[in-house]
Amino acid sequence: MARLMIGGLGRVPGVARLRPAEVNGHPGLFLHVGDEIDTVVAVRVDDGLITGLYAVRNPEKLSRIDRATALRR
Repeated sequence: MARLMIGGLGRVPGVARLRPAEVNGHPGLFLHVGDEIDTVVAVRVDDGLITGLYAVRNPEKLSRIDRATALRR
């Protein structure tokens, strides 16, 4: 997955970097362009196999990605 994203970084305007992260309990990557998070990708792995690949670029959703959300019953 990282190689796929790195291959596309040459087309991103500005300074881009990848940061490994845990996203909803799954391994993932944050793609930063400048100081902003541009894309978040998460990989679902079951029994050693990739069973899902999820990407979010919606700026409204990404504005909350670094904040913890309190869960209520």
